[in-house]
Amino acid sequence: MEIYCDTCKETTRHELVKERLYRCSICGSHSQITPKKLLELKAIFSSGSETEIGKITIEEDEEIVKDAEMIVDLEKGSELGRVTAIQLKDGRIVEFSKAKDAFAVWFRNVGEVYVRFSLHKRSVTTPYKALFDGETEFIIGETIEFERKKFRIHRIKLLDGRVLRREGERALAKEIKRVYATYTP
Repeated sequence: MEIYCDTCKETTRHELVKERLYRCSICGSHSQITPKKLLELKAIFSSGSETEIGKITIEEDEEIVKDAEMIVDLEKGSELGRVTAIQLKDGRIVEFSKAKDAFAVWFRNVGEVYVRFSLHKRSVTTPYKALFDGETEFIIGETIEFERKKFRIHRIKLLDGRVLRREGERALAKEIKRVYATYTP
């Protein structure tokens, strides 16, 4: 097992002597290691209009923070989610907490997300929604294609309320509320 050795001042190979007691294979000093306690917390995972109950496994002293990304275990497998809220054992909703104080954590799917578009062609605006990997990047000035028609992105509204307008500004699909694009023949 690799453990940080206080004598060697680096991570070295250690041998198990007895339960929770290890000996450094370089200097022979002993270290007592107490494993951190793991908790399973209820996870409410939203993906589009669907919500599913799952769980996260986390060390009890680890801090959970709103907007952090974590792997959520669901019935169908594991998904990447972004924390949207934390419910404490007393029922309060907070933006950060130690895992041991939390009762449930709300997540939004950021592995695969629906991106909403407003596609403008002269005086007609058409709403459109498409599924993308959360890491897909959209750039102001970029040309995208829908139903064999090309549209140029001119504005991106983010989930945090900011609006990107300058040429070259970019955002990931998991951060986007809506993309505005104009028809280009």
